[in-house]
Amino acid sequence: RLSFLSWRNLTKMTKLSIIIPYRNVEQYISKCLSTVLYQTLDDIEVICINDASEDASENIVKEYAKTNKRVITLNTFEESGQSYARNLGLEVASGEYIGFVDADDWVELDMFEKLYTKAKELDADVCKCDFKYYYGRNKFRPYNAICKVGKEGVLYTLKANPLLMKYHVSIWSAIYRKSFLDKHSIRVEESRSASYQDMPFASLIYAKGAKVALVHDHLINYRAEDGMGSSTIRTDDRLKMMPIQCAIAKKYFIENDCWEEVKEVAYKHFYNCSFGMWEQTDNEFKKAHFEELRKLFGNIPNENVELKNFKREQKRVVKYIIDNDFEGLVKYHTYFYRGNFLRKLKREIISIRWNKKEKRIKLFGKIWNF
Repeated sequence: RLSFLSWRNLTKMTKLSIIIPYRNVEQYISKCLSTVLYQTLDDIEVICINDASEDASENIVKEYAKTNKRVITLNTFEESGQSYARNLGLEVASGEYIGFVDADDWVELDMFEKLYTKAKELDADVCKCDFKYYYGRNKFRPYNAICKVGKEGVLYTLKANPLLMKYHVSIWSAIYRKSFLDKHSIRVEESRSASYQDMPFASLIYAKGAKVALVHDHLINYRAEDGMGSSTIRTDDRLKMMPIQCAIAKKYFIENDCWEEVKEVAYKHFYNCSFGMWEQTDNEFKKAHFEELRKLFGNIPNENVELKNFKREQKRVVKYIIDNDFEGLVKYHTYFYRGNFLRKLKREIISIRWNKKEKRIKLFGKIWNF
């Protein structure tokens, strides 16, 4: 690690350290920092790590640091990746709890007060919330699934509630007790770029028996706009990192004796994210991606996994993977995708809902309610 970290005075503990890695996000970083620095929880520090930005991002962050002593600025000096930057932030963080924010997202002003208050109230190692996708032009879609795993005011562990692994493991929608991370030597898997390190990070935390609390509010806004250079639009060979990271997560579950309890739920989560990435992958990279899927799902027949959370067509996909039938999967997926596309297109042309609660006709985008 970088030698200058020794200057950091770690004797004073704040309630929360918020770690923000950034690279070439000059159009977003101001909104991100403004929402973080105006949090209703005021006892915070904000650690901004510049990962070799080539635009004005660093200058913007430095301007915030000049007027706000809570902002700590670090540099990686060369492009090292988001996970390296996050770990660098963890080394200097003095917070009782840790939060992560991506520099192109923004948070609700009471996010960290709500999470910290709930974590302290229940003595939680992790406190997690829901979030909203932002598609630009003021279009949002709430993601409600995370908090379907349980109630507010209750602590959960993975063995008692495997549903913790069913939904989005987003590293940035939670806060984490720093002493728990340090005790178990938990850090973010390091790889260049944003390569789905959320999966092994969250999985190891859960596998180590973390006590998890939930807040049923949408407290962070996740950008998924067209044209952004993120995993939402990526189509290249890096997408095969998802099944690789899922395999690391599986290893953690096995090593910590909780795979039997979680395997049905975990495999469904692995499928949702890994096969979704396979669908996005350009054709030239699909075969290499398929090989990683084989490594991840190939042992299912020997593990007494029933795939009870899988739909019929998803079970068929898994069978193609287990049977090492790449060509069969490509043909089936092409047929199934076209069928879905035609059904969706038909619904866009004409859709009729007529029942006790709703009487509506949609024709070529125009809606009549009766």
